Amino acid sequence: MKIFGTSLLLALSLVSLRAADLPSLNPTPSNQSLPGKIIWADLFTNNPKAEAQFYTGLFGWTATTLKHRGHKYIVLSSNGQPVAGIVEHAAPKGDTGRGRWISYISVTDVAATVKTAVNNGGKVILAARTVAARGTQALLADNEGSLLGVIASSSGDPLDDEPAIGTWAWAHVFAPDPAGAAQFYHAVLGYEAAQDPRDNRQDIYLLNSQGLTRAALGPITPHPEAKGEWLGFIRVANLDDAVARATSLGGHVLVDPKSTRPESRVAIIADPSDVAIGLVELSDATALEKQAP
Repeated sequence: MKIFGTSLLLALSLVSLRAADLPSLNPTPSNQSLPGKIIWADLFTNNPKAEAQFYTGLFGWTATTLKHRGHKYIVLSSNGQPVAGIVEHAAPKGDTGRGRWISYISVTDVAATVKTAVNNGGKVILAARTVAARGTQALLADNEGSLLGVIASSSGDPLDDEPAIGTWAWAHVFAPDPAGAAQFYHAVLGYEAAQDPRDNRQDIYLLNSQGLTRAALGPITPHPEAKGEWLGFIRVANLDDAVARATSLGGHVLVDPKSTRPESRVAIIADPSDVAIGLVELSDATALEKQAP
């Protein structure tokens, strides 16, 4: 997936909503900080209305459009819990990139995280900014160019309960150099990166914090246009039904449903704008997070 270059910066700079307009990331304040936990995601797209229709149809999410000074931001919620946002942008002429999901990871100190990221080969895409209802956030590129957000939530982080249907349950980081990326994420986000013991491979890692596995990290698919990126997975009740529904709504399948272990099945789809997102079905709702060695 191609990101939009400088137009992404333009899109972000245009999201100038008033602090009071944005919902908190955690409607029930938790007073807990869980560094390393993925707590939000934003979809950058040049077709926000169609994307909102797709994701509300696929996951049963509700969409609320916030407006300020001519700019829009769509908040997607699952059973009243905000889970994601949609940012509108206009791709420049000749840019074929259609969009991308950006995952946001909990940190305790955004400024310190940004400094450490730069010192370890990362780049600042959007400098830290504070929105009272949400917290302080920044957008970075890791040492291999993958985009990720970091955020210190002003309402605390959602608790480490089992991921509910329709919420983020997992992530996979595709990296050109998995070992180098593992070192970056250990230094910057404090992840304990352990080689995955299940597959007899030395290039797949599990990223752990608070004794739980937050994501997997592995090599990108060999392809001339392949680039490193974070891919989030939404928990669904029935994977086959979700894939069929995605197809009926105009999406298509990138990776067919498959079992990754007895208690989980995953698939990767692309929405009608060709933006990738993962789906996961769990028979044990905590199976993924309990993988930490």
